[in-house]
Amino acid sequence: MAEQLNRIFFGIFLLAAAWEDGRSKSISIKLFISAGAAGIIMCLLQRDDLISRLTGCLVGLALLAVSRLTNESVGTGDGCFFIISGLFFPALFNLKLLVYGLSLCGIFCSLFFLINRVNGVDVGKEKIPFIPFLIPVWLIMVIR
Repeated sequence: MAEQLNRIFFGIFLLAAAWEDGRSKSISIKLFISAGAAGIIMCLLQRDDLISRLTGCLVGLALLAVSRLTNESVGTGDGCFFIISGLFFPALFNLKLLVYGLSLCGIFCSLFFLINRVNGVDVGKEKIPFIPFLIPVWLIMVIR
């Protein structure tokens, strides 16, 4: 029962964050606070998995460190997203979500760049929101 609630709460958070990230390339602090509160409650309800969930937050902390070191080449919101994601899922799941999402995003961005280059459009500094790429990845991971 608790695992299904985790998936439902995280799914709602993911869809809302992807919508905001895709629309405005930022995610509101209110969404992070509400999802974080739900994640903490779910962590407390599943005491047997508490350490695993808290270590899942390390993926997000690493992204925040990369964000700071690269003048936000990686968005701060992406790091915060994965901190919240760590409250819902163990570290390995969270890391897989990141790696598979980066792979999908990389394929899309490569095609986007090549198609625009062929058409003579310079999109070298274009910023692509990352969180929307996590939706199909998460769905595949949950269905498997």
